[in-house]
Amino acid sequence: MRGCFRMRIDKLIEKLEKSGLEHTVWLPEEWGPNNFAEITQLVSDSRKTGPGSLFACVKGEHSDGHDYAEKAYRSGAAMLLCEHKLDLPVPQIISKEIRRNMGVVASLLYDEPAKKLTMIALTGTNGKTTSTFMTKSILENSGIKTGLLGTIYYDDGDSAADAEHTTPEGSDLQNWLDRMVKNGCRACVMETSSHAVVQGRIEGVQFDRGGFTNLTVDHLDFHGDMESYYLAKKMLFEKYMRNNWVAAVNIDDNYGMRLFSELGSNAISYGTKDRSSKFFAEIRKTSAEGMDVAITTPDSKIPLTSRLPLLGEYNILNALQALSLSWSLGVHDKAGLEGLIMMKQVPGRLERYLIPGSGACVIDFAHSPDSLEKVLKTLRSVCNGRLAVVFGAGGDRDKTKRPLMGEIAARLADSVIITSDNPRSEDPDVIVSEIETGARKHSQEYKRIVDRKSAIFEGLEMSGPDDILLIAGKGPEAYQILKDGPIPFLDRDVMLEWCRSKGKEVI
Repeated sequence: MRGCFRMRIDKLIEKLEKSGLEHTVWLPEEWGPNNFAEITQLVSDSRKTGPGSLFACVKGEHSDGHDYAEKAYRSGAAMLLCEHKLDLPVPQIISKEIRRNMGVVASLLYDEPAKKLTMIALTGTNGKTTSTFMTKSILENSGIKTGLLGTIYYDDGDSAADAEHTTPEGSDLQNWLDRMVKNGCRACVMETSSHAVVQGRIEGVQFDRGGFTNLTVDHLDFHGDMESYYLAKKMLFEKYMRNNWVAAVNIDDNYGMRLFSELGSNAISYGTKDRSSKFFAEIRKTSAEGMDVAITTPDSKIPLTSRLPLLGEYNILNALQALSLSWSLGVHDKAGLEGLIMMKQVPGRLERYLIPGSGACVIDFAHSPDSLEKVLKTLRSVCNGRLAVVFGAGGDRDKTKRPLMGEIAARLADSVIITSDNPRSEDPDVIVSEIETGARKHSQEYKRIVDRKSAIFEGLEMSGPDDILLIAGKGPEAYQILKDGPIPFLDRDVMLEWCRSKGKEVI
């Protein structure tokens, strides 16, 4: 079975002694060689505990794993990872910061799979998902089998599963890396969130390559301010890189320029503004089919010209990052461009559908002020009719961005429908009202339709042959998170349902 291990407790104790992890091991009295059971899984959810489990007592926002240790023990846990000795007759690894150290322990249990892969980490506010898909496409087109971990799904090179987090928890991360190794992958490209860096979810992994896309207002409910947010991103490059590492940095972005200067000789610059960038692109023509670009690389004496099936300057930046990272790994720039042209459409990232008589419907994950503005500006540049947007904002997340997103939508779109996103524990009506305060600065013509399905239907009803409707915020998410929990909901399915009801075949 993929992603599995079997390791005796005494063998793990030996590995821990050599790992440098600060810890102590407590064994019950009269514990002898015959008592060392095999560990077959590392879990942090007591409900998943069974015989052979090593249960990690992770402290979360709302619960403390130490409170569930007895339940895990009674379910057959063979060992505990905890911050202090517990009154339970089972071997215990005692160490501080359990969530962080869980990744280290998992790495040892899986025989350090990250060391057997070329590890590529991409960070930044926007663009990580698209950049990972681009990098994977380039590498695989060059014969390098590549796994992927990101917002949409995790791919072990053989099969994929829906992602639970942008970056998995430490134990799950090592499991997926192990599966990649077993499936013959030679590289792994992964989105690395600032949350994952700060919380230590990537402990036990060192990276060969890193990419920085940009930094805009987001996640301030977690980081507090932009400086803390930036430093969290920078920590990836300061703490989690191997010898001879290389970073590809977007110097069109102000924070990217700062990071580029602070990383020194390890950094490769890319951009569309400064011609001194190591990888530079000039957009020559834009249409609904894509963009004609001229790209300058270290290998090209004259710019390489190509039509890429992409929309938006920010996607050209994502492409430059993928090209620069793959180039640093030995992939020639022409082969890199070929990999970009061959790439399949990224789910929920400018996902385009042509609807006869109703123009185009575009589904995008844009859920921050910056990403929403970029997408709307991109679509405006290729829209021959009216541009409409259906969007909301997530509950239990940064509230400061809600009026900002309302203002952006009302300023850049001809028609605006404000609806629910993932309200979580909040009242969706309240969230919509907070978005409205920004929309009113530019228009009183917006519509308020809290039910997301009804809002999407209304947007499609309003669309004419030359119009573009943007459905923003949820992208590839196959659920909507309400106060009582998630329900099945996929924006694409709602759009297709409307089309079927009208007898329209989507192109």
